[in-house]
Amino acid sequence: MNRPSGLRPLVVLTLVVLLALGTVPPSGAAAPVYNACARLSAGQVQFNTYGATRVTFATAPDRNQTRVVITGCVKSGAGYSTEWQTTGFAGSRGFSAPGQAWEDTYRSPTGSFTVTEALGRRNPGTALRYRAINPSSRWGGERGATYNQYFDGRGGPADENLWTYMNQGYYEQAAVINYNRLPDASTVQGASYAIFLHAGNVPSAGCISTTLSTVTRFLRTSRPGDRIVMGAVGDVFRSASRTGPADTGGKSLSSVHSSSDALGVAADGTLWNHPALGNGGLGQRAPIGKGWGTARSVSKVDWNRDGTLDLLAQWPNGTLTVHPGRSTGGFGAAFTAGTAGWQQMAITAGTWDTSRRYPGVLARDAAGKLWLYDNPAGRGLAGRRLVGSGWGTLTNFTIADWDDNGIPDLLAPGRDGVLRLYRQDGRGNFRSEARPQIGTGWGARAITASSSFQGAGTRGLTVLFNDGAVRYFPLAQGGWGIPSTIGKGWGGFRTFVR
Repeated sequence: MNRPSGLRPLVVLTLVVLLALGTVPPSGAAAPVYNACARLSAGQVQFNTYGATRVTFATAPDRNQTRVVITGCVKSGAGYSTEWQTTGFAGSRGFSAPGQAWEDTYRSPTGSFTVTEALGRRNPGTALRYRAINPSSRWGGERGATYNQYFDGRGGPADENLWTYMNQGYYEQAAVINYNRLPDASTVQGASYAIFLHAGNVPSAGCISTTLSTVTRFLRTSRPGDRIVMGAVGDVFRSASRTGPADTGGKSLSSVHSSSDALGVAADGTLWNHPALGNGGLGQRAPIGKGWGTARSVSKVDWNRDGTLDLLAQWPNGTLTVHPGRSTGGFGAAFTAGTAGWQQMAITAGTWDTSRRYPGVLARDAAGKLWLYDNPAGRGLAGRRLVGSGWGTLTNFTIADWDDNGIPDLLAPGRDGVLRLYRQDGRGNFRSEARPQIGTGWGARAITASSSFQGAGTRGLTVLFNDGAVRYFPLAQGGWGIPSTIGKGWGGFRTFVR
């Protein structure tokens, strides 16, 4: 993320000051080598890379350092080998803590992100979706539907003028890092925008910046779904003493690897995870824990936005509890997010109001009213607002971006088996329109949105039907792909995790 050109001298001045203080090593200094590719092969990376063919690392010694080592890794046999290594810069104040990036902090986000598109003066020969920048090219920084999206137009004060930055050399070539945007996550207003790998080789407001030749090389070898892992060394890598098995393929050791994992509570109360393989299939199941038998519902959600999925459980005593996932496996101590009255609710968790930093809960009460509960700090719920009424017949609904426009939608089947689409304005308010019917025959027990199930960047719905079959339905920007059955005999599960 950069800022309007009037602030560009401030960034350059920041670089001069940092060099004087010794925070940024001189460009000729020997760069530290973090053996990123070997550590990825050994399962020492904290973040999921989903077995991507190419993984690029941008790492700094600690969160307050702006100078980074950039390492390109390519899959080789059962592991990864180093293709190239160079240096560059992160935000002028370094990196944020995992899940804590926010605009105007001048820190780059920490985590693992896909790369699916690029932009610049002309296509250098990349397989990524490429936009040739024109005088009307903008990247949305104003709150609203264009936030953290490309668009053509005049734009507002916070929108980036891509044409100006290209002619200054910074966006001569740039890869879009999918932080705070699909396909990696729903866009949250204010959680930062325009995070690119771009030319210029100077500290930025949150991007990764390096030489034009490095960016060009990156674009020429990249394929949609390749990933970039970025952050301080201590946040990106785990120590050798905490290494997982060498065949992890770079996947996180957390108990729930991705939103595509299929979880269910068996009759004896054991919670099982069938991990998604990233190729349209599920791996061998593994137990997560016991004592889940009375849970009315369980949801996968990154409740505190730290990059690791947590579990939100709804109990018959009327409480909601959060079980925070650990990147090294297992869960931290559970805490109560909702204290009373939840036993009569039908709920789904996720980002509904994109102006909020943390995901919330949509809940339908016994009177058929639909409420949005706010999660202001990644801990307990605080406050609610009415978003709809007349929902008394609906028990299954999920948040998903049906038309791939960056604004979450609600998908819900009725008792007639018709799946209907409920669109909103990005602030959690439903559009005033006839509800489009997007499917029939949806006699479903549970529906959940999934990402990267058929490969990095893919989107879809995983559905448990009344006949015990689990089917996956790919989403294709306002339409369906070819569905597939990914499991049978799931009717015995007490609860299917959404």
